[in-house]
Amino acid sequence: MRVLDTWTGQFMEVDPEKTNFAILSHTWRKKEQTYNELKVVQARHGGPSDAEYSSPSPSRPPSPSPDSPSPDSPSSFVPGDHLIWNDVKLSRKIREACGVARKAGYRYLWIDSCCINKASSSELSESINSMFQWYGRAKVCFAHLADVPSSDDARAAESAFRKSRWFERGWTLQELIAPLSVKFLSEDWTEIGTKLALADLVEEITGIAEDALVHAKSLDDFSVAQRLSWTASRKTSRKEDSAYSLLGIFNINMSTLYGEGERAFRRLLEEIVRRVPDQSVFAWGSVYMDLERDQVLADSLSNARELTCVPPHRQYEAQFLFDCGLYNFTDSGMITVIPHDDVLARLKLSKKLPAQEYTFTPHGIRTQLPVVPLSHCLPHHILEQSISDNPVSQWYLVILGCEHPDHPGALLGRVCYIPPSDAEVEYLHCGRVLIDPAPTRGTLGGSCLFPLSPETIDRCRNDIQVKTVYISHPERATAQSGNARYQPHEKINLLLPKATRDALRAQGYTAKLQGPDERHPGPHWLTLLNDDHMIAVEYLHTLEDEGWRFKVKADVKMSRCALDLVEADPSFVEWEDSGPWYSSLRTEEVAFTLAGKKLILKLGLDLVAQSHYFLRVELVEVVETEEITPAVSLEWEADEDRR
Repeated sequence: MRVLDTWTGQFMEVDPEKTNFAILSHTWRKKEQTYNELKVVQARHGGPSDAEYSSPSPSRPPSPSPDSPSPDSPSSFVPGDHLIWNDVKLSRKIREACGVARKAGYRYLWIDSCCINKASSSELSESINSMFQWYGRAKVCFAHLADVPSSDDARAAESAFRKSRWFERGWTLQELIAPLSVKFLSEDWTEIGTKLALADLVEEITGIAEDALVHAKSLDDFSVAQRLSWTASRKTSRKEDSAYSLLGIFNINMSTLYGEGERAFRRLLEEIVRRVPDQSVFAWGSVYMDLERDQVLADSLSNARELTCVPPHRQYEAQFLFDCGLYNFTDSGMITVIPHDDVLARLKLSKKLPAQEYTFTPHGIRTQLPVVPLSHCLPHHILEQSISDNPVSQWYLVILGCEHPDHPGALLGRVCYIPPSDAEVEYLHCGRVLIDPAPTRGTLGGSCLFPLSPETIDRCRNDIQVKTVYISHPERATAQSGNARYQPHEKINLLLPKATRDALRAQGYTAKLQGPDERHPGPHWLTLLNDDHMIAVEYLHTLEDEGWRFKVKADVKMSRCALDLVEADPSFVEWEDSGPWYSSLRTEEVAFTLAGKKLILKLGLDLVAQSHYFLRVELVEVVETEEITPAVSLEWEADEDRR
């Protein structure tokens, strides 16, 4: 472990298990003095080469104890003996931090910004994986709160301490939890108080249980969901660090791959399920809270006018269980884990429920989970079919081994849908239920989790089954399509994909799209022509808010070969959106009546690039028996996102 000698300002290598050292926690400024920059300063003051500072000098004790004086005790230190402390090129933060540690009796201090050679990827990875242990082994952690004045009253309602940026950063979570002794320092490096003395206040600020802060309980006593909730609102400069900063919190070692972005959090979740038998990792999202104690879930929702199963919007919500981000765990801080034996006792299944096991396959993570059909738990007479193509029969509640303290004794059921598969690879998709009227303590976005009371489980026990399901790998979006969602439109360009033209041609239609020209600068014209009739669609659009909001209106007309017009119902459809853009806008329908049958034209828009949309066009004939025969069926990957 490379540390700073607080006397000489030079680097030393020490054994963290045998050395008394202090450690600094701080929020980074835009410019921090790095390892290489500090080496230049050290070299001007007799700094050793990399080979020379491999170990402390034998003439000095490697780790003087703050409690026992030594020949190198602070009382014998004279700043003028080491001119490095007067060097104007030395970072003020390093100078002040070493001064605080030296005054407290510590010869060695570790600072992440300068003690890691970040030019070495192997050293950086090793340091990140060791950091929690280093903070835990430090005799004291000095937490410098650069935005808190020394005159601040930490316990005041609007104190700067409560609002400090230090409590909002991702890396400072482990720096707060790992060491037992934490001394908070103000902007001028004077002591504010200790973690032990301010534990109740820190719990109020961070939501981290006092038992975790003062090490009264092991971190393993807190569920995965609770630990993730502690950092759900914290920020890191790089996306990967939101995952890497949690390695020590879960006692996990993982390679660091800067550049992988959000995949780092997915890898962290995968490592968690490999090592931690805790299904609260799946218990993210909103919980239905209006259930009374010992009430059956169907009875609690019996007065609802409408229950609608809703699949997630691609690009905005997690499609699969591990597509989520830390922000999804914001409200999961109270969810606790139920031991597997307790789950077995509550379910009383005739078929054995295996212990949690996850097998990693090319199709995703295979596991077995207890599920119950959603229609058997919620009032079936008001349960509407999903707004996607998934019928109610494919919707389930996955029964998780965890509970919410507001509903003791009730296991949590996660809303999902599982489309059938002839290949026996059934993917578990996330979902939610919209409730009208909205629960009094719920969210307008719908409920992802429902408490299953013992009474609900008793009523549904015969319908519970253990299913083998796959948690899919996240789908990869192209860099262009991802960036396009966050760029303003210059104008709206509509395109007709070749696959759509070919599918319409197979039905007997010739499709032609004409873009704006000098005579018609605004609209696009789409014509669908066959031997009997022609359908004309005029697309008009408007842009507002400097390209961040748009409306598209499609006027639809049909004319027969005999020149008579066929009335469209409705005669026009509209879409509107604002940035960041949805990747796919909802499907709208226009119907025509022709000789006792209906012809339904389905139209939609799919974002393909900045200012460019693909037209989604489908024709469906409805005969007098009202059986629907798809004339063209094009399934776009983004259909679930249509709005």
